[in-house]
Amino acid sequence: MEYIGFLADRFKVYDVLIKYFKESPQPILPIVDLCSGNGQPAINFYKQTNSFSRLLLTDKFPGNSPVNDTGISYQTKSNDVLKMEFEPGTYYTMFNAFHHFKDEDKIKIVQRIQASGSYALIVEIIEPDIFCLLKVLFITSIGNLLLTPFMRPLSLKRLFFTYIIPINMITIAFDGFVSVLKSLSVKQYQKLFSNYGNTIEIVRLNNGLNPVIVIKIGSK
Repeated sequence: MEYIGFLADRFKVYDVLIKYFKESPQPILPIVDLCSGNGQPAINFYKQTNSFSRLLLTDKFPGNSPVNDTGISYQTKSNDVLKMEFEPGTYYTMFNAFHHFKDEDKIKIVQRIQASGSYALIVEIIEPDIFCLLKVLFITSIGNLLLTPFMRPLSLKRLFFTYIIPINMITIAFDGFVSVLKSLSVKQYQKLFSNYGNTIEIVRLNNGLNPVIVIKIGSK
């Protein structure tokens, strides 16, 4: 989780999302980030958009990422997206985790967000194509070897399990490979949510080698 967050931040993967988000006016609401992991993408989004009152990071398996901002907190209790209650007057985000859910669960999540009268921005940075697969395999293998020393804070544990006993190499590469297999294209997402009309917007934002798929959900 730390490595993926580091990559997204280092290579400014979500910059195109910030520009897209700022092109339309948004209500000033609190953000609840779902499936946060280490929370770095949501933290960057919150700070760079400067459009939200506060940010709450949540996860089914909460992390212990240190947060140095009074407007940001990490919920310590488990938060299962499939069981939680969505609150009106809240903006939900999910970064690069939607592909882990089954199609029927994706629909269930969207339906419950809409029924609550809340908003959501679901973002994916992987697609089911050969170029994306090759890119993921590279950054989780050679890229991991080259970039791990630049991650901060510097961790001897991380270095040990990358270069001496390469558990990090194996787990990150496996997760990346499986994620590409589970991912959907823009057309597949549009087909999946074809009955939702203008209450849901699905776009692919071109960003050089790092395109971003955005599913934007807004209450009527």
